[in-house]
Amino acid sequence: MEQDKILAVMGSPGSGKTTTAVKLAAALAKQKKNVIVVFCDPFTPVVPTLLPPDAVHDTSLGELLTVPGLTQADILNACVSVPGQEYISLLGYRGGESLMKYPKITRDKAVELFVSLRYLADYIILDCAAVFEADPASFVGIEIADRVLRLGTANLKGISYYQTHTPMLADSRFDKERHQTAIGCLKVGQDWESASGQYGCVDYVLPYVAELEQQDNERALFLPLQTPESAPYSAEINRIVAVLFGLQTAPAVKEKGVKKKGAGSAVPLQAAKGGLKLPFARNRGEFQC
Repeated sequence: MEQDKILAVMGSPGSGKTTTAVKLAAALAKQKKNVIVVFCDPFTPVVPTLLPPDAVHDTSLGELLTVPGLTQADILNACVSVPGQEYISLLGYRGGESLMKYPKITRDKAVELFVSLRYLADYIILDCAAVFEADPASFVGIEIADRVLRLGTANLKGISYYQTHTPMLADSRFDKERHQTAIGCLKVGQDWESASGQYGCVDYVLPYVAELEQQDNERALFLPLQTPESAPYSAEINRIVAVLFGLQTAPAVKEKGVKKKGAGSAVPLQAAKGGLKLPFARNRGEFQC
């Protein structure tokens, strides 16, 4: 059976879906797995908020989704490296961009990109737009991903978002058997079990962690969490990696008072742009098609 390689992370605003996508990528990279994280959201470009202010980000996901005759070299040249992260590369829109800058993005172009990505890294994580129905890349990504992680919150807005968007995913092409649900940013005093009833089932619970907010403000989300209070969050990220990708990580730390329901990599030969190590990769601008 083919390994599950593409994970789509989707969810309501404030659920922590982007943070979750980054932390899952970091957990995979810790095991020396090559990961490309695709930030599909064209309405709020994410990559500029994750990198140091002086980082070079002169490529765009919008270009890959509209370029004629997309090649693997195009994709690799567009990958953005993360300082200090050898195994992670990013794709996303440049700051200040929007869909208005590009020709209409078609379903076929999105499929072409995601199919090509399967051959360029051990794992692909898609951070989908919250309003996925308005973004062709997010919509297609949720459809063709091997696994889908749906994040919500334990408040009324998160539940309303879930109930509004669930009918949009009722079509058989989205295959709900591939979907799992998580409650993100669970704060002290919030009743996750009551919220679970509204979501139908909750597979994971990711607690609110102050250190995550600090990392986000400091553009340091790719760094490990250090405080003891962050241990339950890290343990749950490791559990998601184990369940969705079949990879065992560091032993999980159980969080008191919260019950949870259960649910091969190529040898790198030569470094490519963005820290990816692929047999055919050279330096940026030196790929042979």
